[in-house]
Amino acid sequence: ELASELTLGDLEKFTERFLANHRRQLQKKGDFVEFIVPDVLKPYELHDRYREATFDRELAIRRNDAQFLAIGHPFIDATLSHVGSYDFGGLTAVRHICEPKLSGCSGFLFAFVIRQRVTREDSDECLFQFCPVFVTTDGQIDEAALAAAVTKTAIEDSTLASPTPDASPAFEVAKKHLEQKLGLWDWDDDVEFLGLSWVVFGR
Repeated sequence: ELASELTLGDLEKFTERFLANHRRQLQKKGDFVEFIVPDVLKPYELHDRYREATFDRELAIRRNDAQFLAIGHPFIDATLSHVGSYDFGGLTAVRHICEPKLSGCSGFLFAFVIRQRVTREDSDECLFQFCPVFVTTDGQIDEAALAAAVTKTAIEDSTLASPTPDASPAFEVAKKHLEQKLGLWDWDDDVEFLGLSWVVFGR
C-alpha cells in the first residue's frame, strides 16, 4: 500500500528543501548527515538534533546505530505530517512544463476551493469545488494552458530558472474571473485560496 515511484533520493531532496525553508541544513559528517530539527516541528516531540543519520538503506543495515531516514522514522513522519496538515497551507512553486503547443507561454496557476451552499428541504448543505485558474503574463485567462498546467509533470532542471513577476495583478484577474463565472457574492467566506505556481511552457 505504501509502494510508489518515489525513492529515498527523492525523500532526501524533499528533506533538504524542507530544512532549508526553515533555515536548517543537512551537514555531511563522513558517511552520515546531521541536522537540527526546525522549531516548527516542536509539537511532535522529536530530538533537538539528529546525528549519524542516513538515507542510504545499505549503510543503515550495516550500522545498527544509524538513524535511517525513511518512512517510519519519527522525523520523516513528523515532517510529512506537518506538510500534509491543513495549517501548513503549501508553498509557491516555479514549474517548467514541456508542451510544444504552448511553448513561449507563461503565467500563474492559482488553485482555489469554492464553497457552494445548497438549500435542502430539511437543511443546508455545502458542496466544495476545486477551481484552478491560469492567468497568462499579459493578464488573460487561458484554458489550454490551464489544462496542461494541472495535468502535466514539471521538468526538474535548475538551469531553467527564470525571473518571476509580481503575482498580485494576475490574482486580481483570477478573482474577477471566478466571481463572474460562478456568481460569487462573498469572496472571503466562499473561497479558499490554496496556493499558486509560476508556470513556464517550453519544448
